[in-house]
Amino acid sequence: MPAGTRHQPLVSICIPAYRCEAFISATIHSALGQTVDDIEIIISIDGGPPPPALEAFRDHPQVRILTPPVRLGWVRNSNYVLGKARGQFFMLLPHDDLLAPSFVEACLNVLVREPACFAAYSDIATAQGLMRATEVRGTTAQRVQHVMCNLYGGYSFRALMRRHPEQWHLLELIPNPPTDFAVDSLWIMQQSRFGELRRIPQALYWKAFSETSVHARWAHVPPAELLEAWRNHCLQMGHLARTLVGDDALVSAMVTHRLDARRVHDAPHYLKALIGAGDRPTGTRRSIELAVEKRAAVPRCGRGACERRPTQGMV
Repeated sequence: MPAGTRHQPLVSICIPAYRCEAFISATIHSALGQTVDDIEIIISIDGGPPPPALEAFRDHPQVRILTPPVRLGWVRNSNYVLGKARGQFFMLLPHDDLLAPSFVEACLNVLVREPACFAAYSDIATAQGLMRATEVRGTTAQRVQHVMCNLYGGYSFRALMRRHPEQWHLLELIPNPPTDFAVDSLWIMQQSRFGELRRIPQALYWKAFSETSVHARWAHVPPAELLEAWRNHCLQMGHLARTLVGDDALVSAMVTHRLDARRVHDAPHYLKALIGAGDRPTGTRRSIELAVEKRAAVPRCGRGACERRPTQGMV
């Protein structure tokens, strides 16, 4: 992430935006309303000129409004705006979500207190209820195994993270064309490379679920295309896991496990139903156990461990 010539802020809040007129003002106000003052807000407007709602922030000293020269799509636009961050800490804020005033402060407290923590995030409030986030702790191998076997929900997609400019290329979002299905889930694995992912057990974040959102569109991807997108996602996860763990037998077993989305915590119901039409793979749990037993750095995967659903306050 290139450094600018101005004062380096403590925190960068990066907002990739697209067709955002109806809600961008509220999102920016929530970012400006943090109890931490030393914040910059960077907004990248994809696919056209800034909407009129942004005129009120044009001259704000904490706000930068960017307009990429070409249409990028949400993955490339996210990378574009993240690449403009200058803060010691940074986060990605979708254009229709809201932060409670203490969100950044609470995340900073965790990051300062816990040197092993790379990313901190809170539970998420929605119109449908509370989403209790999960944590990712332990050694690199333990973190990789937990993400591969258990996680889909992108809680840490909305985390405040430590910024490592020299290693930014390792954290760029990786496309999954043509739909970019589950790119946010892969980002959890990318984050786990750098350290633990810690939960704040309070709902300090509001997530909107609009009918035009990326996640809503994924639910309508044709079945064959969706299955191929999930397969490619699992292979992407496996490729990254191999670079972090280096145990082919273990990673192959975890990829096989993940391919059956019914075993993955928070995987979308439409994907689980689609996969449920076929036979569930057999012998996967034991293959993971055997691979883990051969690797001293990873504790033995006990009976049902890779299917265990995370509970509040637990990894």
